[in-house]
Amino acid sequence: MRTKAAVIAVVIAAAMAVGAVGALAAGSQTSAKTVKVTLKEWTLIPSLKRVPAGSVTFVVTNTGKVGHELVVIKTNKAPKALPMNGSQASETGAKGEVEVKAGQTKRLTLKLKAGKYVLICNLPGHYKAGQSAAFQVG
Repeated sequence: MRTKAAVIAVVIAAAMAVGAVGALAAGSQTSAKTVKVTLKEWTLIPSLKRVPAGSVTFVVTNTGKVGHELVVIKTNKAPKALPMNGSQASETGAKGEVEVKAGQTKRLTLKLKAGKYVLICNLPGHYKAGQSAAFQVG
């Protein structure tokens, strides 16, 4: 009898552990709404490439020697395929932006719907030099 009770206790404990891990995984998906973005000559690197829809906070750090900005654009285009307006990319579909001086960190919070986005620095020549990244919401 004791062996059967011990086996049942182990099975119950294992099921509870699996449930706890599942809850943690589900929680990490919904809490993954803060994205750290590092800007530097000529890179733009987000800490996450996908977050759930809703309020998203970008914590933007400029580790470079010149000013940069983060522009969040909802588009189905690839990061390097945005149309150009002279030395800058078209910001059609832009949801928000923040300028960040060298050595600064700033926050940008946006309510984003599900879809494909491109993150860019759109100061003259920066996007063309490669400061862009794909980003997905939902």
